Amino acid sequence: MNTALPVIATEMCWNRIGVRGDRSCPELAKVTHCHNCPVFAAAGRRFLDAPSPADYLDEWTVRLADPEDRAALDQHSVLVFRLGDEWLALPVGVLVEVTRPRTPHRIPHRGGLLAGMVNIRGELHLCVRLDLLLGVATTSETRPNPNPRLIVIRRESEGWAFAADEVDQVHRVPGRSLNPPAPTLSRALTKLTRGVFTLGNRPVGLLDDARVFQTIRERVR
Repeated sequence: MNTALPVIATEMCWNRIGVRGDRSCPELAKVTHCHNCPVFAAAGRRFLDAPSPADYLDEWTVRLADPEDRAALDQHSVLVFRLGDEWLALPVGVLVEVTRPRTPHRIPHRGGLLAGMVNIRGELHLCVRLDLLLGVATTSETRPNPNPRLIVIRRESEGWAFAADEVDQVHRVPGRSLNPPAPTLSRALTKLTRGVFTLGNRPVGLLDDARVFQTIRERVR
């Protein structure tokens, strides 16, 4: 069964003059990697906005109704990232984008959990300290920080940004692989964690996005 979405007609310059090509693109000096380039981001949005094939919904209706595929449906697509010494994950359903770090502009008379505001391509986002919310200890003095990123998340009409010390990638996690949080985790992190799964040789805490958004809203506003 072919459920592939139609290919978007794009120049795909990243394959010719970008990081997958000869690296001759003059913009690389500014953005470091094609993933940070507006051209790459625009191509991704065009792909996601493309119309589905005529039989796409019918095929998936049949496939989802098949009992043999129930195990495959018990999967969580999550983005894995690091805060301090803790590896965490959020469902990709709340992920807007991962971008380069930006210094938040502080809001007068506000601090603590609210780090400030960041400008991402002309749009302002409130930036929060997720490490403080979760009670995660930072170890910037002892652990190298090779790939810091800013993660933007949204749930319904509510959006936030937060800094991550490192971002891994998107993984598919079977629901049956989730275990209860370890008792050594902070109380706040345990309360906001749906479960823990193992990725390679490290435990990763899958955050409950609904509770995370609710707690941020209550603490900030």
